[in-house]
Amino acid sequence: MVDMRNPEYGGFWQRFVAALLDALIIGIPFGLIGWGLVFATGIASMTYVVQLLGVILVIYLDGIKGGTPGKMILGMRIVNEQGNFIGVPMALLRYIGRILSVLILGIGLFMIGWDAKKQGLHDKIAKTYVVKV
Repeated sequence: MVDMRNPEYGGFWQRFVAALLDALIIGIPFGLIGWGLVFATGIASMTYVVQLLGVILVIYLDGIKGGTPGKMILGMRIVNEQGNFIGVPMALLRYIGRILSVLILGIGLFMIGWDAKKQGLHDKIAKTYVVKV
């Protein structure tokens, strides 16, 4: 639980670095596993199965653990208005919101840079905050 009376929000560049760390920690290994399965089985769609497992992992980590490894390494957590972890249903909604944020030319992600509470569109949709702990 995080004290939400005077939180310090995670800004755009901190969250950008966290995303880069996640790409290294989650993205590359899952990509290598996917391509390895394609090579071993000859079934090209195995990459989709591995990508789906990666999405499920990210949603689980966001909802239950408070963030992906990149956020945790940088000392940030995803919380709700009360300062608690958001749970899997809200993490799923937040993930869908992130897809929407990217589809509108990334504007939903750039919102983090100018919003007073450093919320992107996906954070506003799920009523979440990324705070430093």
